Parts: sequence; C-alpha cells; structure tokens
Amino acid sequence: MQARDSSFWSGWTMRCCVLLTWSALALMAGCGKESPVPAIRYDSKAAAVDGKTHWVFLVHPLYNPQLLQQKFEPLMEYLDSQMPGNLFDLETANDYADFERKLKQHSADLALPNPYHATLAQDWGYHVIAKMGDDSVFKGIFIVRNDSPVQQPSDLKGKVVAYPAPTALAAAMMPQLYLQKHGVDVQTDIHNIYVGTHNSSIMNAYLKQSAASATWPTAWKAFQQSNPGEAAELRVIWETPTLIQNAIIVRNELPQAIGTRVLELLTTLEHSAQGRELLAGIDTQNFVAASNQDYEVVRRFLKEYKSSVLKQP
Repeated sequence: MQARDSSFWSGWTMRCCVLLTWSALALMAGCGKESPVPAIRYDSKAAAVDGKTHWVFLVHPLYNPQLLQQKFEPLMEYLDSQMPGNLFDLETANDYADFERKLKQHSADLALPNPYHATLAQDWGYHVIAKMGDDSVFKGIFIVRNDSPVQQPSDLKGKVVAYPAPTALAAAMMPQLYLQKHGVDVQTDIHNIYVGTHNSSIMNAYLKQSAASATWPTAWKAFQQSNPGEAAELRVIWETPTLIQNAIIVRNELPQAIGTRVLELLTTLEHSAQGRELLAGIDTQNFVAASNQDYEVVRRFLKEYKSSVLKQP
C-alpha cells in the first residue's frame, strides 16, 4: 500500500467499537473465517499528507471492511496515479444506516451507493455522473439450503426471511416486492430480519436461522469464493427482475474538473489491461456515464414498493 494508507489506521482506537460490532455480527452468522482488520476509515476526516488534496470516496457496505478494501483500494491507487496532487481516501460505513447518515452529512466527496441511495442523495446535495455498466447483474436472489423443503414463495409463510438491511435495494426491497407479487404478504405472512451485511444474510440460511436469505449476485459470488464449503450447501431458488446498477455520485460542490477527470478515468478502464483488471476486482464489466435522470426508474420502483409492500399511499 502507499504511504497514504496510514490514514486508515489513524482512527483505529476510536473505531474499535465499530469493528467489534462487525466481529459480533460475523460470529453470530458463522463467519469466523474472515477476521476483520482496521483497514478502512470509518470517520470522515482525511489527514493531510505531502500537501496533497484528499477526496473521500465512500463505498456502500457491499462486503466486510477487509474484503471491501482489498477490492476497491487498487482503484483508489489508480485514481491517485492518474491525478497528481490528489489522493482518494477509501471509506466505508458500518452498515447501510451509517452509510445514509454519512451522505446526509456530506462526509463524502464521491460515493458508490446502491441505486436507492443514489436516488435519495440527489436531495442531499449529490448528483450522478456514472454507473456500473451491467444492469443485468442488479437483481435480488433468494438463497436456501440444498436440503430446504421450500419450493415456492408460499412455503415461506410463517417462516423467517433474512436480509442485509431494509434499505438494501437488490437484497431487501426487490425481494420483498417479488414475494408480494407471488402471494406472500411481507408485512404479515413472514418474519423479516435484518442482519447487517450480505454475508450475514447468506449465513443465516446456512445456519438454518432463516428459511431463506436475500442477497444479490455479486455478494453471492464473493461468498462462494471466500466460503466454498458453506456455499456448496446452499442454492439460489429464485431471482427478481433487474433494475439499474450502482451509481457514482459526487457532491454538488466538488470542483467540476475533479468530477470530469474521475468520470473520464472510470469510463475508459475497459480499454486497457490494467483497467480491466481493476474492473474485475470490483466485480463489474465497465463504468458508463450516467445522470440523475437515469435513476428515475428507481423512483418508479420505490413508488410501487411503498404501495404494494409497505401499503403506503
């Protein structure tokens, strides 16, 4: 790692309680194989290093902090190398509620949120400049054990269904709308639990703490790679329709030159061997330019979700 990575460690003492919370979740969900390390900043204060300008790049909690750093730190280093005088500090959040709080408080200069938070953040002083390119990947999937008696959605009635968080679009909202459309009243027919992370959601199915668990293909692929023994005892039973992919958003106050250069660098990654390796590392084929308007499809989804699942006008 470069010298600037010392900023990840500077707040370790203050962040112990945060990472202990992660450890408790991981143990509770049987994730003892993945030992969390104090790698990613949880605060929003970037230290000054060598007189360079720091930009906080916030990534929503797709993975545990250790894995998220392994995947996204090379991209930060690439941006650093292509933008002399600037350093991009990778930051994550303890959970989706914390991620939302950071966006509301403008703790991030740039961020990679799920489409739900990309849409909400437009009202919090951010705008979309790009998105991950393969929309077919953005869908919810349901995980059950191989020996599960569940065959159809109605078999879940009276049982527990696990999700990472209520605001996990692909891994909670989209699966819940799927169940609602297949004859399961999400509010009354099942017991919904929110366990903090995609990994914990999947492990709940493995440990038989839920009859089914919701996640999305990227997290399932990562789980299969890091927990092959457990994954071999699980299977995908249903998947939802697709929506739009994760976005890249920037603060409205971010200097236009910075946003423009980041957009240029991200959308040309697929044209070089190094760039393709970086894209593979973060589980996407490419980035494409996008705007707020592209996420109107999410607003339409949310309207249907609130009406059908939450039963709100």
